[in-house]
Amino acid sequence: DTPLLAAHVQSILQSTGGALLSWQLRSEEGSPLLHLACINEASDLGEITAVIRLMVAGGADPHVKDDDGDTALQAVMSLSEDADRQSEGDADEELEATKTMHVNSVRALLSCPELHVALAEVNSICQWLRRHVPEACREAALGDLRLRAGEAMVTRSWRSEELLSYLEQKAYDQRVGIEASKVEDFLARGASPSQRQNGATALLLVVLNPYSPMEELDKVFRLMLAAEPTVATIRDGFKLAPVNWASDYDNVAKQHGLARPNPAALLTLLPAIVAICPPEVDCGEACLKVASDGQCSATPPRNAPTTRFLEGQRVFARVEVPGGETCWEEGIIVGMWYREGCWPETHPGAPYEIRLVIGTRVFAVVDHDRIVRTKAPPKAVAAAAAAPRPSSEGATAPDEAGGRGESVAAAAAGASGGAAAGPRFRKRQAHGGEWELLDTRSGKARPCSPPDSDEEDS
Repeated sequence: DTPLLAAHVQSILQSTGGALLSWQLRSEEGSPLLHLACINEASDLGEITAVIRLMVAGGADPHVKDDDGDTALQAVMSLSEDADRQSEGDADEELEATKTMHVNSVRALLSCPELHVALAEVNSICQWLRRHVPEACREAALGDLRLRAGEAMVTRSWRSEELLSYLEQKAYDQRVGIEASKVEDFLARGASPSQRQNGATALLLVVLNPYSPMEELDKVFRLMLAAEPTVATIRDGFKLAPVNWASDYDNVAKQHGLARPNPAALLTLLPAIVAICPPEVDCGEACLKVASDGQCSATPPRNAPTTRFLEGQRVFARVEVPGGETCWEEGIIVGMWYREGCWPETHPGAPYEIRLVIGTRVFAVVDHDRIVRTKAPPKAVAAAAAAPRPSSEGATAPDEAGGRGESVAAAAAGASGGAAAGPRFRKRQAHGGEWELLDTRSGKARPCSPPDSDEEDS
């Protein structure tokens, strides 16, 4: 490139006799005149600043986009990204000199009051500085950015970038777990857990680290959700929420080449969500399909909390459906304290395994109305009312099996992987005329509603 001269540009502008230039002209590649000036990689800071300010003051719109859809600011920053890709990570003096020229152009644009600088621009510039600009050039550009956008906005964005850098280094460079104290410090200094890198928020980067222990993750998730509850609703480029990635912990481990998966993200994120996020904040939480090695405990673990429901009760479970949506399905609890082979012994397990009327077996990581409830949501009630009801005659317990002909025996057999000789739970009429639910395994019985009743049994 040939250096631009402010005096030459000023001479051209003055030669028009006060008439405005046609700033609509573009190069063969579709770049407007201001873009061509900004991507010049041979001009020093003083000259490029003078040139760009003259052009903008003369009518060049800094918000006009080129044929690639980039403004002049975006076009300059993309040059640094392209330079990094071409260098394949090898830093040299020539590359750093080129990037210094890019920084000069960005600083020149920031000096123009006509340039709109809001949160989106601040975040974009801070991300570019962290990922593609030599450290020696960053502070001067950040200083110019603070003058335009204010100290608070720039500080928050830069702290957020530092948090992203920390999380990235832990997961992909050092391959170690995240420290809650470090995250707490970043958040206290203004970092946002919703700041993104390649579409992934800081919260998602925590989920995608398969090296963190449960104790640290529990603290981190609660810190981030307390700071910004809606961060758990943000989906990435694959349209997946953090809970979706947390539930796919086996795949996350494989991406890192680990033989043993780490379920810590799943076992700590969902409890944090139901504890902190308001009910109206839909994070995509749902019951999940059981794994091939999943099984329920015959007796409650020592550290198991009291549950709201018992085995054999009919419930509605919120489950995932294609397209990233969820819906409520009717089912029956067929097991308690479900766990998978890689789950730590210190964790009691998921409180319920549920056999849905549609045949799928799922488990609930948390005992909460957000994913398991006794009353159907309005749409589910309407669907149930439209469905044919089974006869109240016979030995099976149709109400307990979901009201659509599913026997409890089939549900229990599905949960254990074997066949049952008969239904475990049977409704029967006692001598006094009242109805009770009999557990054929234990011989215990408890009062229940009549077979043709719409009342819920608890």
